[in-house]
Amino acid sequence: MPRHLILSRTRIVALLAFVCASATAQAARAPGIDGVRFPEVRTMRYQCDGGKTLTVRYFNSQDNQAAVFRIDGKPVLAVSTVAASGARYVGGRYEWWTKGESGTLRDLMQAENAAPVLADCKAGS
Repeated sequence: MPRHLILSRTRIVALLAFVCASATAQAARAPGIDGVRFPEVRTMRYQCDGGKTLTVRYFNSQDNQAAVFRIDGKPVLAVSTVAASGARYVGGRYEWWTKGESGTLRDLMQAENAAPVLADCKAGS
């Protein structure tokens, strides 16, 4: 067998090994909690009524979804729960409910008919 073919095969094997190792390293670097990895992380900024804003960082995997946001400077970790429509995240005393590009933040310690903490929030750039 010609020597240049052997080197080419060797290089191909080395390249494949590098690609596989890189993919494994990327998966290992994905944020996670107790073995659950979140390969999809995205940050959304919402403009809400009253000129208020909310920045939410979403962590998604095939079976788990979470959202992190700050209220009064304190971080809130909210996890997805069952929703009739849209996506509903609950963390601590807060409920962040989105449908499409809109969302509403409620304080679950307030009366059911209380005004939302943040209303008519629209995803922006």
